[in-house]
Amino acid sequence: MKQKKKPLLQLLMNQYGRKYTKDQLTAFIACKNVYANGELTTDFRQTFSEDATLSLSFEQYVSRGGYKLEHALEAFSLSVNGLVMLDAGSSTGGFTDCLLQRGAKLVHSVDVGYNQLDWRLRTDPRVLVHEKQNIMTLEELDPPPQGAVCDLSFRSIGEAASHILSLAGDTWLVALIKPQFEVPKDLEDFTGVITDSALLVEVMHTVFTFLSEE
Repeated sequence: MKQKKKPLLQLLMNQYGRKYTKDQLTAFIACKNVYANGELTTDFRQTFSEDATLSLSFEQYVSRGGYKLEHALEAFSLSVNGLVMLDAGSSTGGFTDCLLQRGAKLVHSVDVGYNQLDWRLRTDPRVLVHEKQNIMTLEELDPPPQGAVCDLSFRSIGEAASHILSLAGDTWLVALIKPQFEVPKDLEDFTGVITDSALLVEVMHTVFTFLSEE
């Protein structure tokens, strides 16, 4: 007798429904995290037999930013275990994901954009989502952060560092520096990409000098 087939989402609910919600499982399918009989499937309406082998596969972090922060925390011997943290410019949430996996108690994920944070993080009770929020106009966070990380675009970290630190009780900040956003605004013929190594060295020296004096 031919076995009756059922929609992928229904089969996922049967297998993973106690751990994940229907919305989360739907997001996993859309984000290419679901495999059926060893093959990637992205259509929640696709049907499979009830004995199909289903599996979920995730990268360690939701974006490459997680690996960058992981390296920095290890290089600087910084622990976030049990801390309330601030992630400024959270975007998809690579930094937030890394902080949680390394034991952060709570993460304030702040971004000027909207609906960018990965669904898994958005629905995590340890994440407080602050969307459509310019970090520079934010005056306080509750509970107050005990450390901060940031990955900002279209803004100099030199302009933002002291304010971000003030939100984190002047504790510590790990910042991803993007040299193209540190170039003086009045520099002529700058196209947005640094191709001159001398300019790169000059820009980074200026940033490091400024931050060391903060």
